Amino acid sequence: MGINRIDKKSYPYLFLKHFVAFWHNHVFYQRIVIQNRDQIPENAHLIFTGNHQNALMDALVFLFTAKSRMVFMARSDIYKKPFIGAILYFLRMLPIFRIKDGFSEVKKNDKIFQKTIDVIKNKIGLVIMPEGNHGDKRRLRDLKKGFARIAFQTEEANDFQLNMQVIPVGIDYSNYENFRSELFVNFGKPIPVSDYYESYKNAPAIAINQIKEQLAESLIPLMVQIKSEKHYDLYNELREIYKNEMIEKMGFPSSEQPFKLQTDKELISRLEIFEEEHPEQMDSFQKMVLRYRDNIQKQKLSYNIVREKTCSNIGLLGKLLLLVLASPIFLIGWILNYIPFGLSIYIGLKMKDPQFKSSVKFVISMIFWPLFHFLETLIVWFIFKDWTIVLGFFVAMPILGILARGYWVSFKKYLKALRWSRLKKNNIGVYQSIKNNQQEILSKTATLFG
Repeated sequence: MGINRIDKKSYPYLFLKHFVAFWHNHVFYQRIVIQNRDQIPENAHLIFTGNHQNALMDALVFLFTAKSRMVFMARSDIYKKPFIGAILYFLRMLPIFRIKDGFSEVKKNDKIFQKTIDVIKNKIGLVIMPEGNHGDKRRLRDLKKGFARIAFQTEEANDFQLNMQVIPVGIDYSNYENFRSELFVNFGKPIPVSDYYESYKNAPAIAINQIKEQLAESLIPLMVQIKSEKHYDLYNELREIYKNEMIEKMGFPSSEQPFKLQTDKELISRLEIFEEEHPEQMDSFQKMVLRYRDNIQKQKLSYNIVREKTCSNIGLLGKLLLLVLASPIFLIGWILNYIPFGLSIYIGLKMKDPQFKSSVKFVISMIFWPLFHFLETLIVWFIFKDWTIVLGFFVAMPILGILARGYWVSFKKYLKALRWSRLKKNNIGVYQSIKNNQQEILSKTATLFG
């Protein structure tokens, strides 16, 4: 499939889309929360735009949470190898050429932009990440003009009759890298391109900047926005350290989305005011928080575990007994499922860019787990030649995998609880230092609220 058929229906593509959607929505992510999807106009000419912090996974957000056919824009350098380019076209991805690619390459955008006009005119959603590339911070970076140029050129080619709209989308991950993390997708109010028609007709450059600024203003309320460069780590760590207190202050039932975004934004707003009024205190505040974080990481603990009371010996023994009793199920599930998931984790760890780790884990696990499942089922057939046993194994393997992962999560929590209890018993100095540091941070943060 080349550029000329990128907006045509394809049954192989639809089959692949449904399989990838299942893996994305039900396997890779533990929970996906979608807010305000009803704001997306139906049967309309749309450009979808969002913050870009997680490589391929950001593109999949649009494909599997918005009820629309999609075509995506991607940077051109990943199309250099013809085989890779063919795959990307099959996946409904169009290249966009940048000045850094060379002037002769940039001229190829004329053909690409013409194709985007066809895509939008046919009421297929066009997805553009307006920041241009992915970042590693929870903030919106400066937007590029590409989405605006495409929007206005498409309208101009259709006598400004399409009534195009730009859909801002905020994306937030509980963890960028981890398997079974939480994804939050927050659709914003559509931006009518028609609001800028007259301005574009008189001064195109001004109109492009105006709609670009409007998109930025629309995206920021939909996502976590930490503007501070110097004290970014302070803001980011406090989101987790103080989340329980924020939930209580704001009267929310849990720390899950969409409540987490609201508490994060309120805390960030309070901290920004504090930074403006007391800039001289920010360096020491950040050092305090980072010292706390580093001590917890050094002891292989977590923010949640150190908030809890240490577990009694009887309690630890009871948890250990349950883990021992459940260990046979874990071992079977681990043996049957480790290779495909272990491979994805191993390759992900080799990635130099942390924002690509979850994308690699997603793709590798999605390809190798079904293949491995099929091969194991085939081996069971050759051994037993009994369809009842084969069917039972086929159904049991993924269930055992889910149980094995649940066991592993519980086991890691047990180890942290054990370390925390031992620290109090065997090294009271370090234990008390962490508790004092924690209380100091909670007290300091409480002052943000008067």
